[in-house]
Amino acid sequence: MLSSLAFSTLALVCVEAAALGAPVAVAQGASEPIVIAQVAIEDDQPAAPELRELTAPPAEDLSAAPVSNTDDNIILDEEQFTGPLAFEGVSDDEVVRTVFDALAAVTTLKGDFTQIAPSGAVSEGQFYLRRPGLLRFEYDPPTPLLIVANSGVVYVRDDALETTDSYPVGRTPLKYLLRDKIDTDEAEILSVDRGVDTVAVTLGSKNAETDGEISIILDADELTLRRWIVRDMQSGVTIVTLENVVAGERLATRLFRAPDAGGTFLKN
Repeated sequence: MLSSLAFSTLALVCVEAAALGAPVAVAQGASEPIVIAQVAIEDDQPAAPELRELTAPPAEDLSAAPVSNTDDNIILDEEQFTGPLAFEGVSDDEVVRTVFDALAAVTTLKGDFTQIAPSGAVSEGQFYLRRPGLLRFEYDPPTPLLIVANSGVVYVRDDALETTDSYPVGRTPLKYLLRDKIDTDEAEILSVDRGVDTVAVTLGSKNAETDGEISIILDADELTLRRWIVRDMQSGVTIVTLENVVAGERLATRLFRAPDAGGTFLKN
């Protein structure tokens, strides 16, 4: 099993930034609740996340029950419920097929990202995704990291330490974002969640060598990737939110070259 630090890195969470973003939450999984990471803002300093189980208003009150900013739900991320939920009346199996088809149709994406680590620390930067298999995360200063996925390996370059460590993509749930198609024989559907304008599918793996779970959240109208949430084996929650996304643009292969070597390759 990957160490806690190693998995956090693969989930794009190995930094401690000074800034702090808005509160965030995570959907409930099937086997046990995925906790909400509610982050407080006080004197512009990050606070440790307060963990609690996800609760929602009773179904009959959805049209009127307000949701405050402090209780913002990352899956149903609306300030208030204003109408029926996305894909209401559609079976979970059909929602899963729709989400998987939308992911399979993605060729390239680029844009900005905001990442919230399990500690509540926030970092930002630019991302590039070329499916299948290629991913690049450039972190803004002062974060000294560059993360590149290529040929089934995730490379983590730390300029401060002058090291490049690498990990198998297949050991992490990020593989579901990078593969050409999601293997439904290997993937386990843990939950399907509907928001007013979002839809999410939470995936685990039937393969014991894959650590953690991932929630993939799409815009319900355009079926575009909005964010993903990774929960590691220590129940740490990482949220990556995408902004200013451009789809279908040609991305140069050089963006996905492996960083200079000098670190270690970790399999366990």
